[in-house]
Order: sequence, then structure tokens, then C-alpha cells
Amino acid sequence: MRSEDLAKLLGLSRSTISRVINNYPDIPQATRDKVWKAIEEHNYAPNASARNLAGVKNKMIAIILLDINDNEEPHHVKTTEDTIIHDNPFFSPVVNAVSDQANKMDYYVLVSIAYSKKDLKKVQNIFHQKIIDGAIFVGTQEAEYELIFNLIEQNHKIAMIDTSEVYDTDHDAIYINADNYEGSVKAVSYLLELGHTSIGIITGNLNKLSAIERLKGFEETLTQHGIERHNDAIYHGDFTEDSGYAGAKHILSGPNPPTAIFVSNDTMAIGAYKAINELGLRIPEDISIIGFDNSFFSPYLNPALTTIEISFSDIAKRATTLLIESIEQEQQRRIVEKVNATLIKRESCKAIKSKESGCI
Repeated sequence: MRSEDLAKLLGLSRSTISRVINNYPDIPQATRDKVWKAIEEHNYAPNASARNLAGVKNKMIAIILLDINDNEEPHHVKTTEDTIIHDNPFFSPVVNAVSDQANKMDYYVLVSIAYSKKDLKKVQNIFHQKIIDGAIFVGTQEAEYELIFNLIEQNHKIAMIDTSEVYDTDHDAIYINADNYEGSVKAVSYLLELGHTSIGIITGNLNKLSAIERLKGFEETLTQHGIERHNDAIYHGDFTEDSGYAGAKHILSGPNPPTAIFVSNDTMAIGAYKAINELGLRIPEDISIIGFDNSFFSPYLNPALTTIEISFSDIAKRATTLLIESIEQEQQRRIVEKVNATLIKRESCKAIKSKESGCI
């Protein structure tokens, strides 16, 4: 049913219907009751754009997950049984926490995933159709910044997770990230304390802020201790189990394999464990492994994985709270916050008897 149909049915003007829906104070209570009764009986849904233009919030935010290919090949999720959210140790807790926190604040959540640059146009339409009052972007890469800034210029409220803090004075935004750099420093420092001076790394997707900062923390910590890095012990992964497997095979098959590997997330550590077992090596007797994220499965690996803990739930809840506050206050704020990282010691790392000389 259209608004004009409802108005004709009740013998009222469309403007009166609109004023009732938008809670204007100058409408008699009898008229209000009449309109709302008809809305309920005929399942009339006010147009979201009209409500928004009238200054009425939809009480809905979006969480937009970005996992965009740089090339034109179909995304692996669309060509396999893989999923982005289900059982994903990063996206799943973030989506759940955003939904929980938004509901506590009386907001609904729309979940959208962008697999390609074409999908970004769909994201824009969500804003332009005024379906939502604001959005949380997760995993934005540099190529998507223009889209984000254009949305902010159009007065849309934006928060970002796992996104580089772009200090552009013309584009205020909310950035909530894990302290990836400090977590990496803690991981490498722990291995150094155990006597390891030959340390490899399997990085994440270096288009992502988290991967960039974890690699930076690794490299700078070794440099501060006067330890030279060697390319054979650095493998560029992509946060997937398969890349952890390939990375461990690559690093440990070299002429001078390290005594420890820093794996940039726990999902890749699963693949690394498999590769190490196939190579006939033992953890931690032959090779120490340390991960990052403290995913739910980490204590159940054999041996239990030493890792860096960050709370995805805390990050997501904070981003949601700040976004909804911005919506309610009708002001996009500039906020940059980091969530602390904590070392969780388990059984996958072992002290070596004497510090070895050499390069990674």
C-alpha cells in the first residue's frame, strides 16, 4: 500500500499521514489513533527515504565486511564452499558483537559483504537509499578510502575496524583497531627471551593494516636487538590456513631454517602445524611456533598454541557504541583508539639452551 492509498482510505491528506508517522505534536490524538490503527491493519510500511528526509532515524546500522580481490578473478568464496563469516575467527565474533551491542542500544544491524569493486556500488546504494543511519567498515584497504571519504562528505556516519588511521582533516572518522604493532613486539620479544635468534615469519595479507603492523613490529624488534633478517625466513601469507601450510613448508625447507616462527594469525598456525608434522618435525622440540589473535581453537591445538590475545568483541562493541552515539548526536567524530594485546603462554614455544648466532 502507498501513502496516497492510505490517505484516501482514511479521508486524510498525505501530509497528515506523514506528520502522524513522524510524531508531530499538532495532530489530535483521535487522528493519531485512526492512522496507526489503519497502518497496523493494512501492514503499511513508511518509505525509509521519506522517513530519513523528515529527520526520523531508521535505527539501523550496517556492518560492511571488505574482502576484495585486486584482480578480476571470481572471489574464492563464490567459487568454493568457503565462507567469510561462518566459523571465521575474525569476522564471526566481530559481526556477533556488533549485533549484540547494537540491539542493546535499540538499533538493528544489516550485514553486507563486498567481494569485488563492483560490490562497492551496492554498498553506496545502501547509503543513498537511506536504509541505514551509519556503518562500520571492517578491513578497508587503501583503494576503498575514496568511497569512505565520499560517504563522510555526504554526512554519513562511519566507523572503521582494521583500517589504517588516515589523518585527513577533512574526513573525520572513528578508527578502532587492535594494537597489532605492540602485540607483534611482545611475540618476538618472548621468542628472544627464550634464546631464539633465528626467527621466521608468515605474514598476513599485506593489504590489511593488521598484517602490515605485525610485520613492522617483527622487523623493528629484531633490528633493535641487532639481528639481521633473511628473506628465506619471511613468507607472505594471506591469513588463510593454506598459506600457513605453504609458509611453513617454504621456511623450513630452506638451507638454514629458523628455530622459531611467528605466524601472523592463529588460522595460519593450523596450516603451519600440518606442514611441520609432514616434515617430520615436532613442536616445540624442533621448532617453536607463536600465533596471533588467540582464536577459540588455539588452546586445543596439539601442542596448545602460544599466541597474542586481542579481543575482537571489545573492538566491535566499542566501534558500535561510538558509531551509534555519533548518529544520535548527529555529528561524525574523529576518534582513534587501540585495544591492548596480551601474550598468552602455552606449550608451542620452547627455550633453547644457548643463544644461536646467525641470521633469520
